[in-house]
Amino acid sequence: QSSSIISHPNLAMAQSNEGVDMFLFFDEWSRCIGSKYQKDRLYRYGKFEGCSNQWKDIRIAMNAKIGKTPAEAEALLQTTYYRKTVGSDLSNSPTAGVIWELKEKPGWD
Repeated sequence: QSSSIISHPNLAMAQSNEGVDMFLFFDEWSRCIGSKYQKDRLYRYGKFEGCSNQWKDIRIAMNAKIGKTPAEAEALLQTTYYRKTVGSDLSNSPTAGVIWELKEKPGWD
C-alpha cells in the first residue's frame, strides 16, 4: 500500500464537523491558559486559574464528537462549563444588568 492512512468503514466519525464545534472548546481552553488571562486572574484573585473546567469541556466535546447521535451529543454539550456559564447565553454573565443592560434583540441581528 502506498498510503499510510487506512480507511475503515467502522471508524467513521458519528458527527459531522458541524455537529460538535471542537474549535470553540479549544479556543476557550487556550484563552484560559493564555498569559493575559492568567495575569488578570493573578491580579484580581491572587492566584492563577487551573483551567480544569475548560479541559473537562474538551473531553466532553470529544466524547460527544465520537460515536454519539446528534441528540446524545447535544445532551453531553449541555453539561459543559461553557454552556452553563457566559459562553452560550449572555444572560448568564455576572455583569449582565449590573455593568451593562442585556438587550432583547442584539444590534448585530
